[in-house]
Amino acid sequence: MLRKIFALPVAGLLLLSGCRSGNAELEKQNAEILAEMKKLNTRLDLLEKQAKQNAELKKINSKLDRLEKQINLATPSVFLGSTPAIRNKLAKIRPLPANPTDQQIIDYIRQIREASVGQTGWSSHDPQVALYERIGPGHLHLLLPYLNNNGHQAGFHLLHALPKLVGEADKELVRRSLKQYPFLIRCVVRNGWIKEMKKDILALLAQPQEANLPLFELRKSLGDLVQSPDDLKIVTNAYLYDVNGFVLLEGLKKLPGVNIPKLVNEAWTEADKNPENYENAMSSRAKDVIQNGGPNIEAFKYLLKLLMFPNNPGQQRYRAQTIIPFLSARCDFPVYDQARLREWYDKNADRIVFDPATGKYVVKK
Repeated sequence: MLRKIFALPVAGLLLLSGCRSGNAELEKQNAEILAEMKKLNTRLDLLEKQAKQNAELKKINSKLDRLEKQINLATPSVFLGSTPAIRNKLAKIRPLPANPTDQQIIDYIRQIREASVGQTGWSSHDPQVALYERIGPGHLHLLLPYLNNNGHQAGFHLLHALPKLVGEADKELVRRSLKQYPFLIRCVVRNGWIKEMKKDILALLAQPQEANLPLFELRKSLGDLVQSPDDLKIVTNAYLYDVNGFVLLEGLKKLPGVNIPKLVNEAWTEADKNPENYENAMSSRAKDVIQNGGPNIEAFKYLLKLLMFPNNPGQQRYRAQTIIPFLSARCDFPVYDQARLREWYDKNADRIVFDPATGKYVVKK
């Protein structure tokens, strides 16, 4: 436990001494000492509370660890991907010859898909990914029909293998197919074809909501993509209006001529208009505007509310790990204690303000 400074008795003696001497200056000095000691005691109280909050957070995380282990044991197929029975079937598939014909590749894909029937969980570490990678590059025309569902369910494993299945011989087919299969952007980035296919990619970015683009892969290549003000306008619009556009911010920061504070504030306003935006998009927009756009009380309150209303243990852990460190660096609110935070918020929400002197969000007195 932190040790308190018992200011009043000491200060009282000093004040008494000051009165006897009639020294007004000494009385003033004693009063200042008393005020400073009160401040120190207040600070110690705060540190004590924070220590208790940290201990409580450790207890919560420990409990979440136990719950997560129980969930993993109860539903192994969700976390492990393919089941042992499916892996046994996959192990019996004969490997392709050195220079397979189109029909041999089609039969090989069919065998993998048939062996995977009944799988309800998917993982990028499933053996199907390695089996597909053995096909090698140069056969994209045979693979695309199996990816028509944009990589979900039956095409999940093939999608994860795809970057290793596309090479120089497939370049023109990739270019022609980008509009229909935007996930091919992953292959464009991996093979260094951004500048060559810039026009095609920008055309997709100009209508981001419809294209379902893999923006995460593009974020490090914006320097190759943006060569003019018109290009920049298209990319910033993708950041503003695509639900996953928040992943582009770090790349946009490296481009000249981008007003980041203005951009992140506009993005938060736009996101706040759409209640259908999923949680990760909204929380990312909130963090972006708080971190890069200046004080924003509404965005800050949004993150506080996420901590107060988790729906399941997994969600609670994710929020604790991603939101609490962000908020705790910017306020002294009880963000570590969900039950207390809810009660605290009901009493203080209307008085939350930003204090430029401390750079933190505080409760207005």
